[in-house]
Amino acid sequence: MKLLLTAATLLITSFGFGNSGQDPQDMQKPVPEHKVLFESVGTWDAVIITQGPDGKELRDTGKMTTEKRGEFHTIDNFEGKFMDLPFTGHGINSYCPVRKKYMTTWVDSMAASPLLLTGDYNKKQKTLTMRGECVGMSGKLEPCSTVIQLQDADHYAFEMHGAGPDGKDMRMLRIEYTRKK
Repeated sequence: MKLLLTAATLLITSFGFGNSGQDPQDMQKPVPEHKVLFESVGTWDAVIITQGPDGKELRDTGKMTTEKRGEFHTIDNFEGKFMDLPFTGHGINSYCPVRKKYMTTWVDSMAASPLLLTGDYNKKQKTLTMRGECVGMSGKLEPCSTVIQLQDADHYAFEMHGAGPDGKDMRMLRIEYTRKK
């Protein structure tokens, strides 16, 4: 029991709770930035727009369900098709008041490497722009970015950008979401 108490004390002080003079419960309150995450809570019909190898636009459909987890996070569950293949994906989204950044982790049925993104919300433009690294066309980790444009309470668009075959930034995909009624 003494060992357990010692380990718990070390764990608590290593996270700064023991030295900050601040009650840990005071640090666990949502901030206004969390509300941006909760705008996407619900079930959404999705239209996925990509470009085929021949340069022609491809469209697939899917469904995204976003659930609120406590007062801080959302979890995305996506099912549908991507380039006419079955596709599932899962995301965890949050705002970190310590880093002052939005954060997302995404995994799906087509990528062996998780996508880790951090970014900022522009209140005027209603856009959440995130940056990170993803597996690019080269098969290696490359810089990538996503932009979520909140259009209104029932519509938003997601775009993913990365290096194209010529190394220049290009849109890899766009997903248009409409809230399911």
